This record gives sequence, structure tokens and C-alpha cells, in this order.
Amino acid sequence: MSSPRMTIRDLGYTPGTLPPGPANSILDVPGVHVSQSTVPTSASLAANVTATKGLTIISPRPPHEFYKPCAAGTFTFNGNGCLTGTSQIEDWGFTNTPIAFTNSLSLGTVFDGCWDWVLDRQDAMNWDGLTRARHYGTPVVGETADWIINSDVRSSRLGKEDIKSAFEGLKGAEDGGVVQEGQEGGGAGMTCHMFTGGTGTSSRVLGSGMGNVEKEYTVGVLCQSNYGHTTDLIIGGVPVGKLLEKELAAQSKPDDGAEFHAPPDPAGRTKDGSILVLIITDAPFATHQLRRLARHATVGLASVGGHGIGRTFSGDIFLALSTAEDGPQQLGVRGKGQYQHTETYAKEVVKNESIDAFFYAVAEATEEAVLNSLVGGRGGTVGVSGESIGGLPVEKVRGILERYLVKV
Repeated sequence: MSSPRMTIRDLGYTPGTLPPGPANSILDVPGVHVSQSTVPTSASLAANVTATKGLTIISPRPPHEFYKPCAAGTFTFNGNGCLTGTSQIEDWGFTNTPIAFTNSLSLGTVFDGCWDWVLDRQDAMNWDGLTRARHYGTPVVGETADWIINSDVRSSRLGKEDIKSAFEGLKGAEDGGVVQEGQEGGGAGMTCHMFTGGTGTSSRVLGSGMGNVEKEYTVGVLCQSNYGHTTDLIIGGVPVGKLLEKELAAQSKPDDGAEFHAPPDPAGRTKDGSILVLIITDAPFATHQLRRLARHATVGLASVGGHGIGRTFSGDIFLALSTAEDGPQQLGVRGKGQYQHTETYAKEVVKNESIDAFFYAVAEATEEAVLNSLVGGRGGTVGVSGESIGGLPVEKVRGILERYLVKV
């Protein structure tokens, strides 16, 4: 049984000023469904090793509506990573498959698993070959490298059954669905600022009380954090990472600081990691606007990682989706021959002068999701190599924030 959720708010810091949704989760966006699978990294781990691997699946719409397109835009702050399907998003401006986050070696197997799930759904709907072809969508799968905790890299690849069971568990908020944070789902095996990190989520609500009382919109964020050095960790403007390192250095016995002792200094992508950020909103945005929203995840990330984000071996890749209904992309009546007649659909779009509030929402929710991934991972883990990787020392951080956080 999972423990009650603790978030960065429980440590005394509330990012931004916009209100969160009821669950402060990406599941606050109507229609969004999430499932996570977390399993031991290997069947032959030593008795003291607690390392895990996993994946997180996000369906922007209810699973039976998976094929309905969502307008989409992406932004890559630093590109040493992979999010499949971005070429389709760049050209077509939408995606029409679930999104999955996992570890680097599971990218291909999860991609295959997404196809299996889509094909099974199409079989259940009795789609013929032409209908499948007209609803083609490249699965969107992102990865981060779990190589500090799962140092036996080959063992981190997920099995087909792990992936299948994850797809069977998709739930929305109305079904009792929750996002497990920290070392859960795709966040299993990930580190953030050299503490155990991984999955984090948050949301913001806009509209009511902001000059538009007739319609509220929700912005939800889910991240998979696996980046950063301890020294760069900032919470609410407080250099928490530097203060923790200073305290550790001042201790007469190094072992006294084991609860927030970082692993030996790694190199390359193992050191710099990556972060994936998924933004989903029910507000009606065009593709170029969603690219702008995706860019603003960088603002939230920089609020936590400061000058240390976007290092050369890091993959900082962000995806923004709108679940507002556009109508089908397929023609109602398809003719024969080389050319087709022109059909259009009406699209409601947020006005340019309304978009700033959404920039704030994305930045705030991204910052909070990253911090929640750290708080969610506070229990730490023992990696495949037998080395303990400490979680964020939440009581020490609470004390630091009580002393240094400026409250206005």
C-alpha cells in the first residue's frame, strides 16, 4: 500500500500564485487517464537492493477515444534524449496515441507495446486496413537514462508483459486514478539533483475570477525528472542544494550525512541525466501556441535547477497537448483519384492576449511537479551495484525553508 502523498507544499513552499486543481495532478484535466507499472530491475538482485524500473502511460483522452487527435507542440531545450513521434507532431500539429515515459533501454519495447495496444483497440473496433491507415499515429514515447541506480543497464529493459499490464491499468480521476510520484512508473530508477527523483505532477486552474467567469481551464503537468547536481538545487529562491552540501561538509563524520549523500561523481549522460515534461490542457490552443507553452516549461525547470539545467549530456524535452475538440482529421466523404476535395472544421482558439496566464500556469506547475518528484522520492533506494542513493532529506529541507524562505 502506498503511503499518503507528501508534496513540496508540506515542506512550507507553494510555487506561484495560481490555484491547483482538486488533486494537484495532471489527472485534474478532464478525460486524462494514467497508468504506471513499477517492477524490480532484475529477478536476481541482491537481498539489500531495492532498485526498480517502470513506465508511465498517459492517455490524453479516455482510452476508447484514443484515436481522436490532440493538437500538440514540442520544445527541446537540450537534445541528448528521445521523444518519438515528434516529426509527426511537427508536420501535422497533432498526436493521436497515448504517451509513455520510461527508461532509455525500454524505449523500443515500450514503443512496440504502444503499437500492440493501439492495434488491439482497432481490432476491437473492427477497423479494416484503410481505416487504420487513415488514423495512423506514431506512438509518443520518451526516455531518461536510469544508469546511476540501474547500473547494470541491460537489466533495465522492460518485458512485454510489464508493458501490457500497464496499459490495462489506465484510470482517470473519476475511476480513482492517481499519479504515484518519485520512484514509480517511468520515474523508477531516476535521480534528481543526485537524490532519488522520478515522477512528479501538479496542476493549475485558470478562468474563474480572472475576467472569465463562464469557463475554467486546467493545465496539468507530469514530469520524469532525472537531471541535476545537488549544488544547483533551488527551492523558492533558496539555494537548498548548496546549504545541504555545506552542512554535509561540516560534519565530522561523513557517514552522518548518509541520508543526503550523493553517489560518486559520474560522467556523461549518467551524470547530467534528462527530464521529460508533459503539459496537457483542456483550453483550445493552436499548434504554434502549444509550442510556446512547451517552451515555458523551461521557466519552471530553471526555478529548481537554476544555471545547471540543459547541460550538454542532458535531454530536456517538453510536450504540450490540448484536449479541446477539433473534430476528425479525416474527410467525411473521400473521393477517388489523386486529389481530394477540401473540407474544413471550425476551431475555437485562445486569443494571443489571453496566453500569458497559461505561461504562468505551465511554469508554476512544472516547478511544482519537479519538486514533487523529489519529495515523492524521499525514501531513497539501493542501486543495482549495492550503493545507497539517498532521498531528499525532507525534514532538513523543511528547516532550511523555515529559516531562509522569504514569505510575502
